[in-house]
Amino acid sequence: MSADTHEIVSAFAQAGLDLHGTLREMLDEHPAHRTERRGCGYTQASRFLSTFINQPRRPDQSLDFGLFAEWPKARTEALARQAIAAGWARGWRRLDRCDPAMRAHLLPESLAAQLATLPKILADIEAGLQHEESRLLMTLIRQILAPEAPAAPSITEMSEKPEIGSCSRAEEFFLEIAHGRVRRNGRVNVFVDNACQPLLVEKLGLGESHSAMAVAPVTICDVVLPPGSLFALRYPDETKPKRDIACGHLLPIEAITQARFLRLTTLAVSTAIRRRAFSAQFEAQLRGDMLSPASTTIDDLRQFALDNLARG
Repeated sequence: MSADTHEIVSAFAQAGLDLHGTLREMLDEHPAHRTERRGCGYTQASRFLSTFINQPRRPDQSLDFGLFAEWPKARTEALARQAIAAGWARGWRRLDRCDPAMRAHLLPESLAAQLATLPKILADIEAGLQHEESRLLMTLIRQILAPEAPAAPSITEMSEKPEIGSCSRAEEFFLEIAHGRVRRNGRVNVFVDNACQPLLVEKLGLGESHSAMAVAPVTICDVVLPPGSLFALRYPDETKPKRDIACGHLLPIEAITQARFLRLTTLAVSTAIRRRAFSAQFEAQLRGDMLSPASTTIDDLRQFALDNLARG
């Protein structure tokens, strides 16, 4: 491994689990992934993970192992069917928590043992990472492969890719919204939980409509997405709001029929490491004269939502 190798790439290699070649290139900031529209390799890596995040964690399918360069997917699915037949409803997932006596009868034994140790390997990799942005991505990878019972509010996934894109300039509007600036003809909706706490801030008439940013953790397919995550939303046009607010509507999170995680934005990490994490994309935000990309935080956007809820 060279000095430029991303620490996630190195950590997985050291654990004997090489990541998919495309994901490695993205994390290592290959020039092909550092374009004006794509942003930077880190942005692209979160887009790569979105393909896996937006699909259900099925117990008998091995699609999630597409994160790795190599994995015996067919044998994993065969083993999963054995586990389900033996009474372990989660299939190949979380075999570390099933009855060891049952696991001992799964074949091949070596694969069953590898699957049982996978959650600990992932947790150890996560614990050994030094950088905030690495731990953020690694938490997503770990949840894809070894999901826990999520505590954050859950939204039904949008299985197909929507017309709403994940262009690297999406932050432009949310940075402005975070500072209380909503352009003419634009509207901003706030989705809240049962305690009327803001979860998602959605923009309409500002670039692509029905694009939203999380200001609190939300769950899709058992993966908890952090504040600063970008989503595409779908809900009926006739949805009745809880009430109007100054910039748009206050809506319950239950109104969302489908949501798709698109990528992490620069607001997902602290300002101190934003340049390191998002490199070329962050530099483009500065060159593009976006509103305070170096100092605006996701807390600013959340405060905007809270202020609008208070004003009504």
